[in-house]
Parts: sequence; structure tokens; C-alpha cells
Amino acid sequence: MDMASRETVGIPCEPPWGDSPCPQPIPRSGNTLRLLLLRHAKSSWDPPRLSDHDRPLSARGERAARAMGRTLAAEGVRLDMIVSSSAVRARETCRIVLAPLGPEAVITAELYMASPREMLEVLREQGPDVDRMAMVGHNPGMHDFAVRLCGDGPPTELRRLREKFPTGALAEIELRARSWRDVGFGSGSLVRFLRPKDLEGAEELGL
Repeated sequence: MDMASRETVGIPCEPPWGDSPCPQPIPRSGNTLRLLLLRHAKSSWDPPRLSDHDRPLSARGERAARAMGRTLAAEGVRLDMIVSSSAVRARETCRIVLAPLGPEAVITAELYMASPREMLEVLREQGPDVDRMAMVGHNPGMHDFAVRLCGDGPPTELRRLREKFPTGALAEIELRARSWRDVGFGSGSLVRFLRPKDLEGAEELGL
């Protein structure tokens, strides 16, 4: 895969999910590699003539994405790399949730309905300057990828992840590897699995 051939999207510093200032960088974690897998938020089926690739977020999906963005920003999350599927719903999720947390997002059609193996290859392309990375994609590939990547983790979190990876959910995974090219299935440890309905104010937001 040629990273140079992929499209990048400029990231405004102004957060799209509220008045909170952009989070400041947090110290790098040495050789620890951290991956955030974010499934696109809930999409709209209107108008019905749109192709699957061009479907935007629904109003509920936008609310969920903003809530997730607020949560990550409040925690001070910073990213070195963001890669997103080219589908409209994935790009919109990426813009709302992740744009203020890192560099310009790399947009690629190769993550649109990608298989676990294809997602793994995207990970393995990353260089030594990347410690924390996020990927925005789709089921069933993202769910299968997360389950196969996580060799261990908190039992309750693992059980929830294996049961379902709902729209707008995020899996944070620590990878036991010296470099991204060494990452393989089973080499990750699930840190947490965060669903829209787990977020603060979820009930009031209708999530």
C-alpha cells in the first residue's frame, strides 16, 4: 500500500463537539504501541438512492460521535497517526471524534469494508515515529480484527467486545511488539471497550 497516494484531510484545531480547548500533548509512552479502533457512528439511510459508500451520519450518530470526542479530549488523548475509511460516514466520524486529537487524517478506500488481514497490513506500514494510532472503519472487518488482535484483557471488557462492536464504539488496545511491523493477531491486550451508551449523559442524548 502506498501511503503517499492516499488523501489527507486538514484538521482544524477548533473542536467540533463543544467549547473545550484542544487537548495538549501528553508524554509518549516509550516503546508501548497503542491502537484505537473506532467504528463509524450510526449512519442515515436517507435519501435511499445514495450508495453505501456515500451514506452520511444520522442525527443520533452525530450526537454519539460528539460525546465520544468530548470524552477522549477530556482524557487528554493525543494521536500520532489517524487512518480512516473513505466512506462518508467514516470520514464524518473521524472529523468529529478524532480530528482535534492528532495530525491530518489519512483517508483510504483500502479501509472501506476491509478484512482483518487488510487492516493488519495498514498497521504494519507505520514507522517508528508513531506510538499512538487510530483507525476508523466498518464491521464485520473491524469487529473481527479487534477480536483477533486481542490476546488478553479485562474479562468483562473482552466479553463485551466479542459479543458486539456497535456503531460509534471504540476499542483501545496496547500492542506487545517492538515495532508496528511486528504486530500480529493475538499480540494485543485490550485496555478498554467504550460504547456510546457507556458515555456520560448517554441516556439524555438518546444513545
